[in-house]
Amino acid sequence: MHVAMIGWEYPPFQTGGLAVHCYKLTHALAAKGIKVDFFMPRTNSSILVENHSIRIIPVSHVRYGAYITKQTYGPEFFSDLHTFNNACAEELSKRSRRYKYDVIHHHDWLTAFAAMKAKYALNLPMVSTFHSTEFDRCSTGQNEYILGIERQAMAVADRIITVSNYMKKQLIERFGVLGDKIRVIYNAVDISDYAKHWEVKHGKERIVLFLGRLTEQKAPTQFLYAAKKVLEKERNVRFVIAGVGDMLSYLINLAISLGISERVTFIGYLPEEQKRYVYAKSDVYVMPSISEPFGITALEAMASGTPVLLSKTSGAAEITPHVLTVDFWDINGMAEKIIALLRYKALSKTLSEAEFKAASSMTWDKVAEETIRVYEEVSRGEVHG
Repeated sequence: MHVAMIGWEYPPFQTGGLAVHCYKLTHALAAKGIKVDFFMPRTNSSILVENHSIRIIPVSHVRYGAYITKQTYGPEFFSDLHTFNNACAEELSKRSRRYKYDVIHHHDWLTAFAAMKAKYALNLPMVSTFHSTEFDRCSTGQNEYILGIERQAMAVADRIITVSNYMKKQLIERFGVLGDKIRVIYNAVDISDYAKHWEVKHGKERIVLFLGRLTEQKAPTQFLYAAKKVLEKERNVRFVIAGVGDMLSYLINLAISLGISERVTFIGYLPEEQKRYVYAKSDVYVMPSISEPFGITALEAMASGTPVLLSKTSGAAEITPHVLTVDFWDINGMAEKIIALLRYKALSKTLSEAEFKAASSMTWDKVAEETIRVYEEVSRGEVHG
């Protein structure tokens, strides 16, 4: 089987989970004999692949990086976006005469036009993976144009893959997608990438980690308010914020105004190896997102043996009952559960062991198998069911 896959991110052109997903999925599919041509924006970075069954097809340079914010939206951005999608569909169609693709698979709204255009031009089945929607990225002030693209892609797709039941419910209730058109395939993690850091010794300071884009969706503000409450009861705790985003200046000023700046460290974007070290060094990982369709970082922390505290609006919370959860707006509850994980070693140890076991079962091989089943469904002409 030969898949034409379209994505916006692929390492090292990345900001978070989407790029990780595309990299790991393509390699897991290739390991099972699936040929993948991955179409993406042209970048200044060299992209290396480790399997001859994967070809990276750069198409049309864009002026914007992988990190997209509401502030990015404007005439230039959408001009670049449409240029890329049109060029991508054209390049895909041209290559299809030589390679005979079996299915088109795109990721999120940024690549939807290319997938739809190629589907109609080539009469090929189309699979859409939605890792998030405009409702997740913006709790208020959603861009109606983007919502329209998402609705159109969901209507045109022969099958939709999403990353959690939480997300499936949203697609049904907010976008009117029929439930039997959706397949839930959870994200995964390579345990071996993280377990080797387990021997990292914790220092004298206890570390509570936030790792993610510094945007409203990820709730770093709530994390800082909870940090203040924790520090009122617990000494010798450092709150580490890893990531970049348009809220950085605001968050630095907030830490100062809350009087906790000496106990908060902003460390910016972390390369993979440093990120793994920081997970292992931390005593608690907190993912307080307002909306998190899945959250690969939660799996990474679990694989590192670090107990996690997740927002109840997180798909990752579905993979195990042995995880602490909290409403993103419940600052007191967030602080209390952080304190519990810091104070009670037996609780921390029990949860970290159970979470590690759950993360160990979430493999990319399994993701590839389930994705191939979706390809086989649409190739047989099964539109629903």
